[in-house]
Amino acid sequence: MENLRRYGLIALVAATAMTAITTFQTQMQYVVRGEDMDFAPMLGWNAIIWYVWGVLAPFVIVFCQRHPLEWRGWKWRAFALQAAAALVFIVLHAAIVAAAMQVEAEWFGMPAAFPARVVRLLTTQAHWGVMCYLATAACANAGIYFRRARDESLAREALRTQAATAQLSALQRQMQPHFLFNALNALVAMLEENSKAQHFTVRLADMLRMLLHHGERATATLGEELVLVKAYLAVERVRLGARLRSRIDVADALLDRRLPSFLLQPLVENAIRHGIARSLDGGEIALRAWRDGGEIRIEIENTGAQPPSATDAGMRMTLPNCRDRLALLYDEAACFEAGFVGQGHYRVVIVVPDRAPVLGRAA
Repeated sequence: MENLRRYGLIALVAATAMTAITTFQTQMQYVVRGEDMDFAPMLGWNAIIWYVWGVLAPFVIVFCQRHPLEWRGWKWRAFALQAAAALVFIVLHAAIVAAAMQVEAEWFGMPAAFPARVVRLLTTQAHWGVMCYLATAACANAGIYFRRARDESLAREALRTQAATAQLSALQRQMQPHFLFNALNALVAMLEENSKAQHFTVRLADMLRMLLHHGERATATLGEELVLVKAYLAVERVRLGARLRSRIDVADALLDRRLPSFLLQPLVENAIRHGIARSLDGGEIALRAWRDGGEIRIEIENTGAQPPSATDAGMRMTLPNCRDRLALLYDEAACFEAGFVGQGHYRVVIVVPDRAPVLGRAA
């Protein structure tokens, strides 16, 4: 009933507009021919024709919603029902219009027989009724298909978002255990060095709290990512001592920019595990981030890098993992490159748009 009232209001507005348009058009025809027109009866006739349509149109729309045309498969039953409804509409419209015109004619002193009016309307105006019904049915079916397409699009988007969330969670679960296992192994080796083990345990606890804080969030700010990186470096510095040197150069204006959660720490860990930790002299890791036009550029470079061996499963998983997560959140707008840039120097370059990532964009 609520839909019927809404459609009735729309039809009332449309009928009023069409009454004004057709009356004006008829008046212009009389003016061009140089003839006089009795304005009141003409306005009344046009109003009757269009307002009767306005009364019937909501019922046509509701009927079309209950029996929509299905172009796929060409369901003839729906077409037959529409044809029957069109016939009923034409006859009913002619009968109501004839009755109203009968009243109007008597009001203006122009009597005419009711049956004759009905026959005349059916024989001379049937094509008008067909066009009105088809136009109304077309609008109704267009609305049906629009809402159906919108609902399907929303459903697909929800499924893409769910798939992307699940995939991101799976990727994060793959990456997080590596550092924890390495840290716990180092802690076991330090148990005999009480003070050092205590300091290491405190740093590890801080790191674990940050990992729990990140949780399953899809995104985090660059500032949050740097806090996680610094906590990780503090833990590794307990293990590696002076062999690990680091530099972080990030503009404060970028700290609130959002990135895929848990993106930078695995790359820093990768640089230490497969580079600095293997070198007797250690090395330096540099993390830089800056705005380059409409993009944010992040570089992680380390010294002491060595070509990965066939057993470096962690490195083979970390880099593609990060690339996949960037693709999930930025589609093709993100760039991820990694490789040697000199003797013992390895660099990872991340370029993302200067905007928040969109979950489910590329699902």
